[in-house]
Amino acid sequence: MKKSYIIGAITLLVVIGGSVAFYEYEHNPKIEYQKGLHYYKEKNYKKAFPLFKESAKQNYAPAEAKLGYMYSDGLGVSKDDDKAAYWFKKAAKQRLAEAEYNLGVMYAEGLGVPQDYSKAAYWYKKAAEQGYGPAEGNLGYMYLFGKGGLSKDYQKALYWTKKAAHQGDALGETALGYMYQHGLEVTQDYNKAVYWYKKAAEQGYKKAENNLGVMYAKGLGVPQDYSKAVYWLKKAAEQGYGPAEGNLGYMYEHGWGVPQDYNKAIYWTKKAAEQGYALAKANLEYLELAHLFGGY
Repeated sequence: MKKSYIIGAITLLVVIGGSVAFYEYEHNPKIEYQKGLHYYKEKNYKKAFPLFKESAKQNYAPAEAKLGYMYSDGLGVSKDDDKAAYWFKKAAKQRLAEAEYNLGVMYAEGLGVPQDYSKAAYWYKKAAEQGYGPAEGNLGYMYLFGKGGLSKDYQKALYWTKKAAHQGDALGETALGYMYQHGLEVTQDYNKAVYWYKKAAEQGYKKAENNLGVMYAKGLGVPQDYSKAVYWLKKAAEQGYGPAEGNLGYMYEHGWGVPQDYNKAIYWTKKAAEQGYALAKANLEYLELAHLFGGY
């Protein structure tokens, strides 16, 4: 009788142990997250979302960040900036670098939270200190132009933009190119400026495309080439980048790299002026007057 009791107890233990292990396996937040990630990569957001949410309920930071992305971009759910900010904040408080960065973006753009550049800089810095490239680029940019309550500091700008650029971050590459173009904390070097602008432009980054177009138009660091200037300016202008729209209008006005075309000149200059660019507004007035009095 005693022997049977012991065997029974062991059997019961195995069953209970097996049940506990099975439950932990089924509800492990990492496993739920990995399942969700599989569907997310396949762009099956409807299946990914509940798996990320189940994982996030157990405070798993990568899942919280993914929910932030999904609400921010409206992937599998209705776009909701408030919920995006909520989930990014939860993950950021666990020191997940990508969430810290994205929370910084939300504060910078006033999405789901009141716009606050100081808080944006705070979260960028937290992520940058973990070596997160996009945050390094944004932080460097803020030091370069004195944004977000940060004083202009070219030494810090150079430090962070270099770190970002060497990770392939387009904003970091562009900012570093700008520093070389203007000799800020580095020896002025148009060749290096072009090098970094080109790396960012090849990623489709509109500010770099514009700047590279200007370098070709002026022959800085490259042989002057209006056709290449127009090529890059057009790529940026087609993304709605105001300075590039104005520059492209100027090229059409003078027939540089393209046949001279008043209608296209005024079209692109007007688009830039509508975004509030003062030089474009002034040039638009000139173009309209010139047309009125037969200048074209």
